[in-house]
Amino acid sequence: MTGNNFQLFIDLDGVLADFDAGVKQATGLLPGELPPSRMWPILAKTPGFYDKLPWMSDGRELWEAVRNFSPAILTGLPMGQWAEGQKRSWCARELGFSIPVITGLSRKKAELAYSWLENHGITNKIPVLVDDRLKLQESWESYGGTFIYHLNTQSSLVGLRELGYPV
Repeated sequence: MTGNNFQLFIDLDGVLADFDAGVKQATGLLPGELPPSRMWPILAKTPGFYDKLPWMSDGRELWEAVRNFSPAILTGLPMGQWAEGQKRSWCARELGFSIPVITGLSRKKAELAYSWLENHGITNKIPVLVDDRLKLQESWESYGGTFIYHLNTQSSLVGLRELGYPV
């Protein structure tokens, strides 16, 4: 198989955009250092939280390696209506207006991706997700997709090369 047999989906937070750095800037603590019940209300009230996230230190390198393979961004949303527009704005500014951005609950990423593929008439490609949340692997693979656990750009590029992507 080659990269042409796959539809590539890239997670945003923790893969391209540095969520942890944004949380640290907004709260003074890293995500694991404060309870979610305290963190999320602060982030929701932080103007442009997602829109202002910096790139991951190696995020641009990953993006430059995959951008010509027609990737889609597949990103989870927190509760409430505040984050989607900010994430779309970040993607439009940093990745380009033509990049598809698919949003929804993280635990439903596989369903979201398959629905997007169906809506775009893509039936002959295996979905590949590059994501830093290992707990999504089982669900993704149960739908028949290929999961690449993102530890850093180099590890993800190795996984993509194993699938035949010339990166």
